[in-house]
Amino acid sequence: MHIGPVIAVTDLDRAREFYEEKLGLAGEEAPGGWLLRGSEGTVIYLLASVSDAGSPSWPVASIRVDDANETVRTLRSRGVPFLGKDDLPFALDEDGVSADTSGIRVAWMRDPDGSVLTIFSRTPAA
Repeated sequence: MHIGPVIAVTDLDRAREFYEEKLGLAGEEAPGGWLLRGSEGTVIYLLASVSDAGSPSWPVASIRVDDANETVRTLRSRGVPFLGKDDLPFALDEDGVSADTSGIRVAWMRDPDGSVLTIFSRTPAA
């Protein structure tokens, strides 16, 4: 069984541009919205025309990447806004990435409707 998040969006075209062009996810039309496919069977469903889109204040989806810092730099160059030290109760490095002692590195961003997403990577603990 695969479980994937449903993210409510107010403007499907704008959301598709963000998730496909900026984040690099492949997508296809689905009833009432758009289906994005990640690796290993991961799917995210964008639900179109929802009035309360963007209301979640904590992550609606997390995306695993090979290197969180490198991905943050790449996505920032594409205009993706990330949450910073004034937005989060965590210590952040110069790229805006939080690290814990287990080797998890996390950064938080918002999609065009304001929904919070995270990217994360795991490195061996030092």
